[in-house]
Amino acid sequence: MTSRERVLNAIRHQDGPLPVDFGGLHSSLHKNAHRAVIKKLGWQVAEPEIQDWFQMIVFPSPELLERFGADCVPVYANPGSGWTLRFEEDDKNEYMTNEWGIRLRKPKDGYFFDLYSCPLQRMNSLEEIKKYKWPDPEDPARVKGLRDKVLKLRKETDKVIILFNSIGGSHEHSYFMRGLTELLMDLVANPDIADYLAAKTAEWEAAWFTHVLKEIGDLVDIVQVGDDLGSSQGLIFSRQMYLLYYKYRERSIIDAIRKASKAHIYFHCCGAVREVIPDLIDIGVEILNPVQIQAAGMDSEGLKKEFGKDLTFWGGGCNPKVLTTGNEKDVEAEVRKRIEDFHKDGGFVFASVHNIQAVDPPENIIAMFETAMQYR
Repeated sequence: MTSRERVLNAIRHQDGPLPVDFGGLHSSLHKNAHRAVIKKLGWQVAEPEIQDWFQMIVFPSPELLERFGADCVPVYANPGSGWTLRFEEDDKNEYMTNEWGIRLRKPKDGYFFDLYSCPLQRMNSLEEIKKYKWPDPEDPARVKGLRDKVLKLRKETDKVIILFNSIGGSHEHSYFMRGLTELLMDLVANPDIADYLAAKTAEWEAAWFTHVLKEIGDLVDIVQVGDDLGSSQGLIFSRQMYLLYYKYRERSIIDAIRKASKAHIYFHCCGAVREVIPDLIDIGVEILNPVQIQAAGMDSEGLKKEFGKDLTFWGGGCNPKVLTTGNEKDVEAEVRKRIEDFHKDGGFVFASVHNIQAVDPPENIIAMFETAMQYR
C-alpha cells in the first residue's frame, strides 16, 4: 500500500496500516529538535530549510522523513508580489513583518516568534479599519510556477499532497490583524468591527482558495483550513459567539474550496473544542487536527466513540507532557494507548499533537515514531 493509499484509506474509515504525518505545518519539529534528533541518530545531514519562521519549524531532512514513515508532503502558494521576508533586530530581540503588516518578535535566546504588533490595533472605529488596504488574494504571483511544482511532486512521490492555508481562520486572522485583547473586546463592545473583520477574512480566504485551486485543485489530496477556537480548558469565547460571527463564515470558505477541488477538508483547531465539533462536522470538516488530547474533554477514547464515524482524527499521537517530561517507555505506552483508541475502523492519521518543541528529548521523539511504525 502506498503512502497516498494509506492516508486516503484512513479518511474513508477503512481498517488498514497506520498512516503517519510528519513534516507539515502542524506536524513538524522545531529546528533545535531536528538538530538534536539528527545528532542522536549519529547522522550527518545538511541543515534543513525553515518551513515556518513564526514557529521556527523546519522541512525535515529526507532521511528523517523516511525514518519516521512520513506519508504526506506540504504545499504552499507563493506570497504576494512586492513583499520580501526581512528581519530586523535590536539588542534583545529579532523582528519580522509579514505581507499584512503584522509584526512578530522573538527574543534572541528565544525559541520562536510571537505576535508583537498588529496593523489595526490602534484604530478606534470601523471607518478607520475600512481604510486598510488588504493584500490581493488573486495576485498572479501567488500561483506563479505552482502547478509545475505540484505536478513534479505528483509524479515523483506517492505521498498525499496537502495545500496549507496562507493565513489563519476568520477568528484567528482577525486577531492577528486587530490584536487578541482588542478583538475579544470587540466581540461585545464593538460588534460592527468584529463582524467586519470576520466577513472580510472569510471573503479573502474564499477568493485565495479559488485562485490557488484553479491552478492545482486537481492535484492536491487535502486542503487545510482552520481556526484556533480553544484554550486548554474550553472555548476562547462562547459557542453562541462562534455561531454569531464565525461558523457560517467558515462554511463559506469550505464551500469555495469544494467548488474548486475534490480534495478532503482538514481543519486545524487547537484546544478544548469538543463543544463545537458537531458544528465543524456540519460545515463540512472531514479531518480534525491537532486533536489536543491533554485538553479538557478531548480524551481520545471519548472522541472516537462520539465522533469517530464522522471525522478523521489527525494528530493526538502522544500527550505533549509525556513527550517532554517522560522517558522512552512512557512515550511508547502513551503512543500505544492513543493508537488503540483512535485507529480501529480507520479515521486516524498518526501525528504529534501540533509541532514537536525545541526542548523535547530526541530519544522520546524517536521512540514516538518507532512505536507508531510498528502498526504499519
